[in-house]
Amino acid sequence: MCTDADEELWQEDPYEYIRTKYDVFEDFLSPTTARYCKRLGFCYQILTEPNADPRKNDGALHRIGCLAEILLKKKICKDQTECMLQIHVLPLFSSELGYVRARACWVLYYFCEVKFKSDQNLQTALELTRRCLIDDREMLVNVEAAIALQVLISNQEKAKEYIMPFIRPVMQALFCITRETENGDLTNVIQKMIHEYSEEITPIAVEMTQHLAMTFNQVIQTGPDDEGSDDKAVFSQIFAMGILNTIDTLRVVEDHKEITQQLEGICLQVIGTVLQQHVLEFSEIFSLAHSLTWEQQDGFNYFTDMMPFLHNYVAVDTDTLLSDTNYLEMIYSLCKKVFTGFI
Repeated sequence: MCTDADEELWQEDPYEYIRTKYDVFEDFLSPTTARYCKRLGFCYQILTEPNADPRKNDGALHRIGCLAEILLKKKICKDQTECMLQIHVLPLFSSELGYVRARACWVLYYFCEVKFKSDQNLQTALELTRRCLIDDREMLVNVEAAIALQVLISNQEKAKEYIMPFIRPVMQALFCITRETENGDLTNVIQKMIHEYSEEITPIAVEMTQHLAMTFNQVIQTGPDDEGSDDKAVFSQIFAMGILNTIDTLRVVEDHKEITQQLEGICLQVIGTVLQQHVLEFSEIFSLAHSLTWEQQDGFNYFTDMMPFLHNYVAVDTDTLLSDTNYLEMIYSLCKKVFTGFI
């Protein structure tokens, strides 16, 4: 939050702020790291100043976060990191300023590998981050909290168990902010959370897939209508691909047949939307399909993507395939069209 323009964009268009400013997976470390190291002491000095300008604190924490990878490799620094988080970061979650709360989440992301000696400090960090995800009214705070919470769960052994009772509201919040922001990084967060909590999300897998399908339809049916729309269209396409991959991730519940049957119906609707509208750049749909019930047009280049599920359709349930001549005709017609299409 370095300029008045940044603050104005935050207040007036938080979604655009996220698109233009936020890229938490970028590696901020660069050849200028040595220069940052020289300023590390200066950063700590800012943090310890009474009544310091929040913008200065934000900048100081940004620089410290950028150096996290280096600091965590230095024993003298690593041993002091938990104390730094406890004194200078966790209290920021109670700030009235949204960008300060967002920065607190951001710092936890970069220091997610800290070896907490105090279980209480870890629980406090998780609880504050969870509340920022679910309860905070600032969208960018929600986004930063989502990323931070996921990496804490992945890197802190005790974190997964602590968040387990809250997995339903956590996932619901993730779907909500993902749909509102169309942030592709959040689909990665959801996928990783599904893998972490495969058993716990089973009862809500259908609800989750419905949300994802609704979001996917919303994205591909909403065309750009303003300046800069080309860039937004690209982001929307990447986001939609992420949604399809996330739906595919829900195969972790495949042992529950009654749930899988419901998921198949939703997936077929998504596949139908893609094929009927001929938005064939979404080749991810082919990994969702368990059967092919129509003849695809203009899709020769994607035949190799179809092969895995065509093989399953023939080999896994051969009796069903042979029980209806329509199925055989569909397979034959598809293969014939592919082969003759290349001649």
